[in-house]
Amino acid sequence: MQINLTKEQYEKLLDLVYLGNWMINAYRTDDYLEEYFEVVSHIFSHAPEAGLEGRVVKDEMEGKYLPSYEYEESLQDFIGDYDGFCFWEELINRLAERDALKEYGNTPLDKIDFDEFMEKKSKYLEKYEKELEENGLKNFELVKGS
Repeated sequence: MQINLTKEQYEKLLDLVYLGNWMINAYRTDDYLEEYFEVVSHIFSHAPEAGLEGRVVKDEMEGKYLPSYEYEESLQDFIGDYDGFCFWEELINRLAERDALKEYGNTPLDKIDFDEFMEKKSKYLEKYEKELEENGLKNFELVKGS
């Protein structure tokens, strides 16, 4: 297979490949998915011929191509923005789900009407979105349950 790209498209492809592998593997330790890194190495191996030598370094021992430190640093704003967005979305969603489920007491999950649950959850989503938008985490405290 051959894909023809302009230099600008290839630059964006490098960003996407790096960020995609980062999302898949950044948090992994023992279960790192090497097959994704193999794709990164292959795509990055073409950087010199595209005139983008500064974005890649070759690991001579392994024979693999890696993003350069400078290149990785240039993408940290994307990662930070993504992490921030995910944090707030997950926080709001989990709090809303927790509070909606509390309304059902000990009712087994398979006995809860899904549409009704989603309606309750939606009200909590709005509540937490408004609170966090206006006050951030200022009013949040950890209260130990009894």
